[in-house]
Amino acid sequence: MITETTYKVGIYLRLSREDEKLGESGSISTQRDLLLNYIRDNNLLFVDEYVDDGVSGTTFDRVGFNRMIKDCEEKKINMIITKDTSRLGRDHIEFGYYVERYFPEHNIRYVAVNDGVDTFNRNNSANDMLVFKSAFNDMYVKDISNKLRSSLYTKKRNGLFVGAYAPYGYKKSEEDKHKLEIDTETSNVVKRIFDMFISGNSLSKICDILTNEHVPTPSMQKNMKLGQDNVHYGVWATRTVNDILKNPTYIGNLTQCRQRKVNYKSKKRVHNGKNDWIIKKGAIEPIIDEYSFELAQEMFKSNKNRSKKGNGITDKLLLRGLIYCKECKHTIGFREHKQKTMKYGLVVRIYGNCNYWVKRKKQNVCTPHSVKYQIIEDLVLENLRDMVKKYLDKNKLENILKNSNQLKKKKDNIKQEIFRLENNIGSANRKIDICYNDKLEGNITLEMYKRIYNNLTLEINEYKEKKKDYEKMLFDFENNQINNNNYYLDKIKEFLEMRNPSRALISSLIDRIEIDEEKNIDIYYKFKLT
Repeated sequence: MITETTYKVGIYLRLSREDEKLGESGSISTQRDLLLNYIRDNNLLFVDEYVDDGVSGTTFDRVGFNRMIKDCEEKKINMIITKDTSRLGRDHIEFGYYVERYFPEHNIRYVAVNDGVDTFNRNNSANDMLVFKSAFNDMYVKDISNKLRSSLYTKKRNGLFVGAYAPYGYKKSEEDKHKLEIDTETSNVVKRIFDMFISGNSLSKICDILTNEHVPTPSMQKNMKLGQDNVHYGVWATRTVNDILKNPTYIGNLTQCRQRKVNYKSKKRVHNGKNDWIIKKGAIEPIIDEYSFELAQEMFKSNKNRSKKGNGITDKLLLRGLIYCKECKHTIGFREHKQKTMKYGLVVRIYGNCNYWVKRKKQNVCTPHSVKYQIIEDLVLENLRDMVKKYLDKNKLENILKNSNQLKKKKDNIKQEIFRLENNIGSANRKIDICYNDKLEGNITLEMYKRIYNNLTLEINEYKEKKKDYEKMLFDFENNQINNNNYYLDKIKEFLEMRNPSRALISSLIDRIEIDEEKNIDIYYKFKLT
């Protein structure tokens, strides 16, 4: 499985006549064997090799190098490996441009094996020596920057706030600038944003409401001058609301490092992945309760799954984003159909089809699964009401949710899957070792090795991703089984007391709805049924 985070490797091999005169043991074949061994040991995806034999390192206008840069531009590769830094080039100005500017801004990872250089390893001291000969003063600035960043990281891990501005909804304590306090005025706006989103309002709708009411944006509230001359100044952006809704800081878990600069030379900032966030749980007073926050995250997922062509009335559907095709597991997309009738005038009906079928009709990948939305909603609500009444009359919800035997069985199954995936990873690695030995002995060609190695590496990466998912499930079982029974009991009571339940309430009770070719409906709840 190739994802955006998969490292697609190009190895660069270079040797000039000057290098041979210097007595370097750097023949093309020697470099190739070293780099292929590194790729194999690190389970990387080998895409191509780029060779410049007999070309000086003082110029960067080389055939192999230019082809490699072109493949970077076309995103065929996102990682470059050389034997050492001199193989990339000897002109320190050009070398510095590519390593310090071009590669980071294009998200290219660069590794020089013998020099211990890895540009994606921020704690690697060998990286600090890259520009030593050409810019000693530059290195001094970088060293100071690293020390400052290390100091700031330590404070962040200890739950101390070190940003220039407090997150929207908070303010810095007057006694200690590293501590945050709730700001009454802006925290009410944060609460309102969550309430509006959970009630079914889109990000655009929330922005329109706040803008029309002249609620100051976060940049205005911070008295930032950036963009004051722009016509959009004072207009709430969907990205701003999105960031607020997804920020764990608002449940008391101080979250920092959500963004970072590309490097100390560039002012460009990029969003970090969640794995790079620094989160200190319980470090500050929460503005939003955990259940509202988690519900908002669930609604983001269901919103993401709905058909992008849907608009108008389809955006307000109670079961939006929860309905899936039983056969292919893709979402069912709903569209409006307007029809003039003699009796009722203009009638609007909503019909759905499997989104995968709609996109791939010519390939016969699935069937239409044509359904009327209102029929599904009526059946789901009736089933949900009957189910909750039955179980509330028959037993307390706590006993339903705490079915320990079923939970233990599921937990054991998860452990078995983790064990099976670990065995699969070990088996694939052994096959790679055998394949590599066959290449060294000349039993298979480089192209055959590359094809077999890449297939096995993709398998390993897929096994690892599945293993992570199962490990997360296991963690949730062992650490997060608290107060769920009371939460769902409250939600069900709320549902029974309402004639028109909200989408937020439905999303808190139903995980997904599947419809098969015969229009049979299966409902999967977020709590256990007996």
